[in-house]
Amino acid sequence: MSMIKAILVDDELFALKELQLQLESLPNIQIIGSFTNPLESFFNITMLNPDVVFLDIDMPEVSGIYLAEQIMTTHPQVKIIFVTAFDKYAINAFELNAVDYILKPFTLERIKKTISKLEEKIEKNINTDIHSLSNQYKESVKKFFIYEQDNIILLNIKDIYYIEALNKFVRIRTKDRFYNSNHSLNYFENKLKNLDFFRTHRGYLVNLDKVAEIMPKINYSFDIRMTDTNDLIPVSRTNIKLLKQLLEL
Repeated sequence: MSMIKAILVDDELFALKELQLQLESLPNIQIIGSFTNPLESFFNITMLNPDVVFLDIDMPEVSGIYLAEQIMTTHPQVKIIFVTAFDKYAINAFELNAVDYILKPFTLERIKKTISKLEEKIEKNINTDIHSLSNQYKESVKKFFIYEQDNIILLNIKDIYYIEALNKFVRIRTKDRFYNSNHSLNYFENKLKNLDFFRTHRGYLVNLDKVAEIMPKINYSFDIRMTDTNDLIPVSRTNIKLLKQLLEL
């Protein structure tokens, strides 16, 4: 089999160097890039064209699971191997979804087994179902990738006021503008489930930190008024009680 071209991504420099040393001792691995910045690694994948990305999960700006999703969307031929400290929840999710992973601290024996499985996947062109993994793994997303023509915008979730489901896409509202995404509202709700976002209505996901007031309407229904924008967001009758509890009203 030909040489496997690999990119390494880990925000911890020591761990990155340790993994690189271990992999460089193997005859069939070529390290073509190593990055402590996950966003920089993503922007370099097209130019470097790796066969595999060794990807740390727990990174402060972008989670490894979310970054893997973006890689698989834009470069589906690239294989992913996750790197993580021991985490029973993560390992169970990986094994359930047949995802390859290496535990920290690294052992050469474990790395060799992982590379052997990788060679088989490359030969048979087997791709990892990252999207299924993402639905089960409780990740911490701090920024979303928004694709606009040839540009990628990194949108901080703190800047999101609400997300609205339209006919064939969703619209993301920030203070100054709207962004469109082809992902569903359920997708964003799953990504934001551990943060202060609430599904007020089947068509709206709202950042609770951006709520200015709850306004009663006729027929015992309510609207939310958002700060700065003055946009009004409907609240379903079934959700109003829980919303008031969350806002401590």
